[in-house]
Amino acid sequence: MARVNPKDSLKRARAEMYRGLILDAAEAEFAAHGYDNAKMQNIAQGAGIALGTLYGVFPGKTEIYDAVQELRGREILGHISLAIQGHTEFPDVALRGIEAYVRYLVERPHYLQMHLREGLSWTDREVLRSGEQVATWEQGVKLATTLLKIGIERGLLHADNPPELQIKMLIAVHQVQIRDWLDRGAKAAEVPALIARMQQHFCRAFVRESAATRGAHKPARRANG
Repeated sequence: MARVNPKDSLKRARAEMYRGLILDAAEAEFAAHGYDNAKMQNIAQGAGIALGTLYGVFPGKTEIYDAVQELRGREILGHISLAIQGHTEFPDVALRGIEAYVRYLVERPHYLQMHLREGLSWTDREVLRSGEQVATWEQGVKLATTLLKIGIERGLLHADNPPELQIKMLIAVHQVQIRDWLDRGAKAAEVPALIARMQQHFCRAFVRESAATRGAHKPARRANG
């Protein structure tokens, strides 16, 4: 077994530390100024490192942006998957997914603001800037569409629109509701009410009355409950 060089281990640990600092600072910079106006110097200052150190970890702004998207995309999909794991009753599983998705976004305001500041539709794949964004969008839509298909097949959801269109309709409404929460001050105390409104909209718009009368449309508890 090859012996680990302590210097190499220290170098890797330092690089990972710098990477974390850079991504946090970049997220704030992109949120404040957008991708086009974000400055590498500002990211370095926000991370508390020299500009040369920044370029030693990432060759440019595009690579930093992609890294933020890859990290957060992986986290948010994992967060949703964990929230619905072991739950099969529909639409409870959908409500849990909505709650996990919303809580992740509101707890990371810089990441949220990155996507809201440019006023682009979350339903439009073509406006996404990076390959990492596209990959996360496609995986998220695939997961949600699969859940909607299950609900339709079980007769719990309206089938007047295909699930691919339903998920886009749902995403558009969620974007408006989260934008409104952010514009009104992004108060943490209002997050439970925000989640409840989004869950209730899903039930009113997509869940059939027969399922609602059985109580299947009640908002889910906390995603980690």
